[in-house]
Amino acid sequence: MSRKVFAIAVISTFASAALAAISCSEATDGVTPPAAVGQPGAEAGPGSDGSANPVGDATDRPDPPVITASDVLLNEISASGEWIELVSAGNAAVDISGFRVADLSKDGGPKLSESVKFPAGTILSPKAYALVQGGGLDGGGKPCPDGGQSYCFNAEFGISNKNGETLYLIDTTGTVVGTAVYPPAAADAGESWARLPSGDPTGTFQNTVPTPGAPNKSK
Repeated sequence: MSRKVFAIAVISTFASAALAAISCSEATDGVTPPAAVGQPGAEAGPGSDGSANPVGDATDRPDPPVITASDVLLNEISASGEWIELVSAGNAAVDISGFRVADLSKDGGPKLSESVKFPAGTILSPKAYALVQGGGLDGGGKPCPDGGQSYCFNAEFGISNKNGETLYLIDTTGTVVGTAVYPPAAADAGESWARLPSGDPTGTFQNTVPTPGAPNKSK
């Protein structure tokens, strides 16, 4: 091969290599090749590990509002029937699981030894009612009146019309969150001692027509 032909072949080879390098550089200019997830420099996309959850994911939703016992009221007392009515006075359901209703001890304050404790899952819908039937525990006490209440629980203690009674609503921490006083001989037979307006925290107790599990009515 002559020197002239050899020189042309070498030049041609270098030219081809240069063109290939330029083409590769243009194809990748300004673009960073993606790294595999989990490798150094890798970035997880939406919804994958290490990134924000997609819109609507359950973990992005706000916690439900905290409802307090101020939305639950001791609403009506019947000494002759020995029952107590509670009402959910707010606009949201109230979980009263673990709450107690107690009467007055001889030393003053609630008598926890005979209190009735609401079981797990006791949830009152807005404007719903629960009854505590005094005079004995399940199987040995008075039957609960059927007035449309959501729950009725039996209690060991009773309500004395002659001597009167003080009743307490106690939350799961042992704090008294509601009190109702039944004065001695406050109501005759066929009457109850109830809050008017019914379910109103500012209402006052008066002689009423018995309405267990329903809104209180004046005589």
